[in-house]
Amino acid sequence: MAVSLGSHRLSGVPVTKISNANNKPILAPRLCRVNGPCKSFALASPSGRDQIKTRATAEVSLDASTSNALDQAVSAVSKMTKWAEMSYSNQYDKLFSQPLDTKKPVPKPAKDLQAAESGSKKVLLSDVHAVGKRPLFNRKWTTTDIAYAAFIGGMHLVACLAPFTFSLPMLGLFLGSYFVSGCLGITLAYHRMLSHKSFVAPKWLEYILAYCGVLAAQGDPIEWVSGHRYHHLHTDTPLDPHSPYEGFWWSHMGWLLDNDVTLTRVGNRSNASDMESQWFYRWLQATWPWHVVGQFAVLFAIGGLPAMVWGGALRMVWVYHITWFVNSASHVWGYQTYNTGDLSRNNWWVSILAFGEGWHNNHHAFEFSARHGLEWWQFDMTWVIIRGLETLGLIDNVKLPTEKQKDKLRFPTATA
Repeated sequence: MAVSLGSHRLSGVPVTKISNANNKPILAPRLCRVNGPCKSFALASPSGRDQIKTRATAEVSLDASTSNALDQAVSAVSKMTKWAEMSYSNQYDKLFSQPLDTKKPVPKPAKDLQAAESGSKKVLLSDVHAVGKRPLFNRKWTTTDIAYAAFIGGMHLVACLAPFTFSLPMLGLFLGSYFVSGCLGITLAYHRMLSHKSFVAPKWLEYILAYCGVLAAQGDPIEWVSGHRYHHLHTDTPLDPHSPYEGFWWSHMGWLLDNDVTLTRVGNRSNASDMESQWFYRWLQATWPWHVVGQFAVLFAIGGLPAMVWGGALRMVWVYHITWFVNSASHVWGYQTYNTGDLSRNNWWVSILAFGEGWHNNHHAFEFSARHGLEWWQFDMTWVIIRGLETLGLIDNVKLPTEKQKDKLRFPTATA
């Protein structure tokens, strides 16, 4: 069946136009939006499904193939409604009891049912209730888990040498490398340019910016972009690699230390085929660890141990936690302007630290947008840079949401 985006009504029931095998249009219920709220209707029971079909039969002349197509459509909506009436924990248990299809999103879980789950704990100063699904220690740790923990832990230990190696030049090195790797690399390149294609840059500039992201030591561009695209496809459902429904720690960095379940969710890199087709990103994928080692060698050559601490370990740890706060803090603390159906929030202090990334509810509402701070008072440093590059003629096709798009998703109580 081919499904169009056209909307109609059938005796007061929202429907979607569907074509059967003979390309004959029919009407089928459209009750759930996978990436947003799901309006419940009595489809979970056979009587509910029969009611829809009876209405359709009364209003539309159905042949056998059309009737079969309608049955399939109603059954699909019924399944979606059932998923939307589950807690996150219930969805998780059901999904992980069978082979996962990471390309197929499920409706958002019911927030109130998650709060009522046995053993759920409220995240501090938030309305999010979490139930841990994967223990930190009482499980088998893979070689990758151990390697990640050793590297991240090692960087934290080296960063503790910062008070003993401080100088004004080292502070300058820290701030400069924070901007290059965090703002130009992760926020501008990995996130807005590569993950969401919010603007287009010539290849020479694209590759320079992407290499800045490599210096953040958060993975090669293909891995980072692929995982982030899955996050948006499955935000705050059990297929999301880092939802706070599994706990603040999990969403912040616990997911990085559990390679088995994380790869189950994001291991299929085919959603980044646009990058895999380019030699530069394949080369970075194959050689990424050497670039991390290489930057420490360069830092040691130019400034010895203090440079390795301030321009390397301390800066990496700082950028790590800021990036992770976008996944954790910006999904539990803050406010929502737009009805995205997920937990994304606008968080001012994350925005300051992450060069505009903390206007996260805005971003989840319009993930294609090159600008995250959509209001004049929502400062977005990355957007300032994008506007500058556009003014200089270095980038084009800069994408922004229209006022109509914003009004469509804006909560009635939210002000423009």
